[in-house]
Amino acid sequence: MKILIANPGSTSYKCKLFETSDMSVLFTAAVERIGDNEGIYSYSFEDNEAKREVLKIEDYFKAIDLTIQSLKEKYSIEDINAIGFKTVHAKGVTGCVELTDNVLTAMEDYRSLAPVHTDVYITAISAFKKLLTKTPLVGLFETHFHVNIPEEAYLYGIPFRYYEKYGIRKYGFHGASHRYIGQKANELFGAKKTISCHLGGSSSVCAIKNGWSIDTSMGMSPQSGLLNSNRVGDLDAYALLYLMEKENLSIEDAREILMSKSGLLGLTGGLSDFRDIETKMLEGDERAKIAFRTYAYYVKRYIGEYLAILNGADCIVFTAGAGEKSSLLRKEIIGELENLGIILDDKKNNSNPVNQKISKENSNTIIAVIPTNEELIVAKEVEKYLLNI
Repeated sequence: MKILIANPGSTSYKCKLFETSDMSVLFTAAVERIGDNEGIYSYSFEDNEAKREVLKIEDYFKAIDLTIQSLKEKYSIEDINAIGFKTVHAKGVTGCVELTDNVLTAMEDYRSLAPVHTDVYITAISAFKKLLTKTPLVGLFETHFHVNIPEEAYLYGIPFRYYEKYGIRKYGFHGASHRYIGQKANELFGAKKTISCHLGGSSSVCAIKNGWSIDTSMGMSPQSGLLNSNRVGDLDAYALLYLMEKENLSIEDAREILMSKSGLLGLTGGLSDFRDIETKMLEGDERAKIAFRTYAYYVKRYIGEYLAILNGADCIVFTAGAGEKSSLLRKEIIGELENLGIILDDKKNNSNPVNQKISKENSNTIIAVIPTNEELIVAKEVEKYLLNI
């Protein structure tokens, strides 16, 4: 089978064409700066050198059509068995499903919980429905990896009728990433109990036992848990009510603050990229130092919680942009856990290894850096879905 995995972002679009017999990547494309007069488009087939050009890319429809036309240079559209999406959230829907009108309606029902993600996915899905009218569109929802989280971990302390009526509970996200990390840690190190730290612009920590999530830092929405680049993370509900009262904020005002003006951006006063924050921190910027330490503290706190819940972990894995690339961040998070038998090897950590340990040999828990591969997980699940319909 050939499955195209679509990965839409707010002003970008990426895709990969998988041959599922060996999960090789036949085609990749990336569109950046959608809506800009100087958009950037690049694509390549198999291991060939990428072609790159700068051009005006008016909207998402144009971006997706551009990649399809390039794909047709070597492959027929009829050769593509499905388009797969790493969909985020939908009311009453999870797992790997065909993206019917009913599913899109369910995504709209939970739009307010993940508006940026939902909007961009619905836009991309709608474009594909127009461009490839006969090709099945299938989504693997990020919440599915967390379906085995027990009630005591997913329920909130509000009247139970609100859970029954509105589905207010923890769902969890980054499912494809955490699933890949759990599988890879088992493959590389034989780990059955893994703490996966997906750290980047969007961040979460997950406790994985025997291949499935048993708890995770994000809740009913991706806005909770760790600090994100511009999203709030954990916040006392009454602190928000107090702020709304004092600042006379509407619900929309509050949503804008929590979703777009908080997190690392809010603490630093303008920086949301870890590379910029680390640069400023090393230059002596106090706000950057505070943001860096606060973020690392949140991650360490969740690692501590999940060590208790898992009754110890076989492996702690760092993944995603900052998790994979920032030795300084990993050191800040994990560098002082020796009394728990978790011992970092500074030399290995500073080498920024791939799919390798960064812990000392006498560490009771393996610490590792593993690049995530969400598209691979989606491709496998979409293939499984197609074979079972």
